[in-house]
Amino acid sequence: MTTPPDPTAPRGPVLELLVSTQPGGGPQHVLAVATWLRARRWRTIVAGPHDGALFDRFRENGIETVELATDRFSAGTLGQLIRLVRERRVRLIHSHGKGAGLYGRLVARALGVSAVHTLHGLHFERYGVAKRAAYLALERFLSRWTSVIVNVSRAQEAEGLALRLFDRRKSRVVVNGVDVARLGTAAAEPGEARAALGLPPSAPVVGCAARFDPIKRLDLLLQAAARVPDDALRVVLIGRGTEERRLRELATSLGLAGRVIFPGEILDAARLYRGFDVYATTSAKEGMPLAPLEAMALGVPVLASDIPAHRELLGGASPALVAGTPDAFADALSRLIADGAARATLAAEQRTRARSEFEIRQMLTTVEALYGEVLGL
Repeated sequence: MTTPPDPTAPRGPVLELLVSTQPGGGPQHVLAVATWLRARRWRTIVAGPHDGALFDRFRENGIETVELATDRFSAGTLGQLIRLVRERRVRLIHSHGKGAGLYGRLVARALGVSAVHTLHGLHFERYGVAKRAAYLALERFLSRWTSVIVNVSRAQEAEGLALRLFDRRKSRVVVNGVDVARLGTAAAEPGEARAALGLPPSAPVVGCAARFDPIKRLDLLLQAAARVPDDALRVVLIGRGTEERRLRELATSLGLAGRVIFPGEILDAARLYRGFDVYATTSAKEGMPLAPLEAMALGVPVLASDIPAHRELLGGASPALVAGTPDAFADALSRLIADGAARATLAAEQRTRARSEFEIRQMLTTVEALYGEVLGL
């Protein structure tokens, strides 16, 4: 007679494999999922580089965290991962990001464990012809060894299907979600947030939190700010990355020196968003961005470049979608800064959308159900 499973026994183990632990959509998504699963009696392990503040946050939340150099390929890292999966008796590897996706699916295939991979955006446009072809071919090949491919937006799923990166039967759309209650409790009041960022109490402020990468087009935001007639406007760019030096030089060349604040990488940056009059995201491409969604949930009006992911985030007919040019952003920003009533109306509409369409519990229960499906629980 078969003994029924003990419902109180921990489930898993599940390994969440990251390519970075810097604050950003992917790692923050994993933090939320791993914390939820731990509370639901799943045994969850997180592995990735110790390159950002979230590495320690995982440990502070009681999640077993292992340092692993998944941001570059080496036989040594592959061996470490094989040993980790064997020693912890991992049953499912869920990878996030390109390098993690390669390591995770190679090891899952070699050891006969289940593999899930999340595509947090499809970014390959800056690759040369040969590198782009190689990347797409590799993703198509690895998808054969993957039980489920998770897409963070319907727009991304449509693109992946058009590129033949995965089979429709393997794809699941799990949009990012936000913990509205936690965000509201943690958020600083506008005056407190401005003081923390070194901003004057009454100047108009546009802000953004992002990785400093060309795909985010933060240079476009600076160019737009330089075209806004109000010389009191301040710009806050939270984050770090390869573009920082160029962005600082550009701010100076545009005559914005002293009006652009670079506070660096801030863990839980959303707590300071209420210090902004407007949150602006100028990305050329996204999967499903988390930071503007957090701003929406906090009642900070968002202006966004008119790209598929932002249409899905804001609603395709939203007046907050802006053509991706400095002049278009400058015009939209000028109008919104000058009109407090318009800001309040937009903020209310976006807050309602964030809370009704992107509440975090739906994301978390969907991921947990997906793991149960893959593991046959």
